[in-house]
Amino acid sequence: PGLWDMHVHLGEEQGLFNLASGVTTVRDLANDVDQLQDMRRRWDSGEGIGPRVLMAGFMDGPGPYAGPTKVLVSNEQQALEWVDRYAKLGYVQIKLYSSLDPKLVPPIVKRAHELGLRVSGHIPNGMSAEQAVRAGFDEIQHANFLVLNFLDPKIDTRTPARFSEVAQHGAELDLSSPRVKDFIALLKQHGTVSDPTLGAFEGMFIGEAGKMDPSFVAVADRLPPQVQRGLYSGGLNPPADQRQRYRDSYRTMQNLVKALHDAGVTIVAGTDALAGIGLDRELELYVDSGIPAPEVLRIATLGAARVMKRDSELGSVAPGKLADLILVDGDPVNRISDIRRVVLTVKDGVTYDPNAIWTILGIKPIG
Repeated sequence: PGLWDMHVHLGEEQGLFNLASGVTTVRDLANDVDQLQDMRRRWDSGEGIGPRVLMAGFMDGPGPYAGPTKVLVSNEQQALEWVDRYAKLGYVQIKLYSSLDPKLVPPIVKRAHELGLRVSGHIPNGMSAEQAVRAGFDEIQHANFLVLNFLDPKIDTRTPARFSEVAQHGAELDLSSPRVKDFIALLKQHGTVSDPTLGAFEGMFIGEAGKMDPSFVAVADRLPPQVQRGLYSGGLNPPADQRQRYRDSYRTMQNLVKALHDAGVTIVAGTDALAGIGLDRELELYVDSGIPAPEVLRIATLGAARVMKRDSELGSVAPGKLADLILVDGDPVNRISDIRRVVLTVKDGVTYDPNAIWTILGIKPIG
């Protein structure tokens, strides 16, 4: 079945990147309202080339760390007006961000659920992940916010501290502790989904200046030289005596994702990274975390379709379903990295040649 990327921020060229990588459906979690709708319309009509797009409406609060959006709400009336507008425009989800006043979460959740919309996002500053789940979050973006649930509640999660504090202290988290187990049980009980975006943290936590970003090692030689140069900048670049701790904290994040999976918490594969290529790495990281490859493939296909209530028409290859599928030169069930070797993509019955698309993008075709 065609792959799903459940965490994107689309630009025009990303339509090509996704289809070349076998990604036939994406969920956009923050974008300009008018530009996203126009792009989606053109991709659906065939005027442009890109995957199916599910839209999530972005919302934040005003302030020095507000997210990149015009939708900044400071009171309940403004927030509910935007929920209503997003629903009328065909959005299926609301994404909340770090500067939103936590007091606005319950009314936003209530109105969104009344209109059949899911609610997800960052955990607003001053709120814990546990509180967000109890307030009705259907999903939490980024694994760092799960780890932050157990760190100092005074950490200002509007700032880069939401990364650095996890890198410095995540390794201290005991995943076998009652507190962690109780939190995982809470996620399971409430049906809260995790969108961990492990790939977005790999280079940040374990990348080193002067060395290739680990997320791109497998594909770097296919990229243009000017792009390759940008992959040597490193991530958080900790002092030498802290590098192992950052690596250990990243492994803790991976182990936490595996613990969620083992406990029956639903995981969706999202990237928040380079389109298409980023999803390949995300799936590899899930397998590296200990989740069997067949289950990872299910997460990125039928599992995603079920979360978004589109599994009656998408997510598997079956009579009567829409024709979204890919042909892979390899066996990703036994070697997940073969998912990079997509040689044919079919979206809504239209076939695309990935190698022809890669050539247009200035990227070496798959050998």
